[in-house]
Amino acid sequence: MVLLVVAAMVLGACRGTTSASTAFEAAPASTTSTSTTVAATSSTQGENGSSDRCGLSLPLNCPVFPVTVETDLGPVEIMDRPERIASLSATHTEMLYAIGAGDQVVATDLTSNYPPEAEGTARIDSFSFSIEEVAALEPDLVILAFDFQGEAESLAAVNIPFLLLGPPATLEGAFIQLETVGAATGHLEGATRLADNLRNGVAELTEAAASIEGVTFYHEIDETLFSATSSSFIGDLYATLGLVNIADLVDGAGPFPQLTAEFIVAEDPDFIFLADANFGVTLDAVEARPGWDTLRAVTEGKVVELDGDIAGRWGPRTVDLMAAVHRAVAGTGP
Repeated sequence: MVLLVVAAMVLGACRGTTSASTAFEAAPASTTSTSTTVAATSSTQGENGSSDRCGLSLPLNCPVFPVTVETDLGPVEIMDRPERIASLSATHTEMLYAIGAGDQVVATDLTSNYPPEAEGTARIDSFSFSIEEVAALEPDLVILAFDFQGEAESLAAVNIPFLLLGPPATLEGAFIQLETVGAATGHLEGATRLADNLRNGVAELTEAAASIEGVTFYHEIDETLFSATSSSFIGDLYATLGLVNIADLVDGAGPFPQLTAEFIVAEDPDFIFLADANFGVTLDAVEARPGWDTLRAVTEGKVVELDGDIAGRWGPRTVDLMAAVHRAVAGTGP
């Protein structure tokens, strides 16, 4: 499965605990994952024949359907409030439950482990499933974070509504995507409130980190030394805190480059953040790598084990991850 994820690059999110190979949910290299924008353009005809649009400029609890939202494949119209949602992405599973749409979720992918009740739904292997398997659940909306083998086309062929929402490039893109999910499921009010709370959390952490200058780091996605540049969602999180990403020094690296041990040793970052700690990669494991025992991050105890689930997703717990990084750099706790 590692080969599938790597070969399909761009790396995204959806870290589960079943296999290290699902460290990041991937979008195929041919897919450009852009920040989705909410275009809540639902309308009904008023008594005078005019159209009353249900969008972000109107009350956020506007229940009117159909609603049109922007996705990676363009605008999608949702005719009615979905009542049977299949979430084939742990990131979007977290979003759905966080905005109050949990009761509408009938299926989740195998890596969806938060919140715990998500595991009580029907389970689908998002890396290998048949359209027949999904269709048997009679979903009225499927949410995907990637399109490995033409799943989107297959869903369209059997008239199952779906949203393809790949990993965004920025924190703000993630918050906009959260609002998109809210608009598509009838929970725009909850989604917008949550997104605004997350934005406020980011603003507070950004202010707290204003004095951080020149601190370098290496973010490790897995033991094969895949990392994330500032052009990725996770990289933007670090950049917002003012940290300097050594992966950005690799010319033409793209969002998720594979670094070399020699490069990392030569750059000697101040901090090492392990997004693969859930799979047993610890300070001792890093120190045992040839030449790594001399790195300042190792000798000064600045190898930080992150919660791999949160680090691999762009969902509602993003600010928790950002806070953990800030605490580590500020020296205020784990």
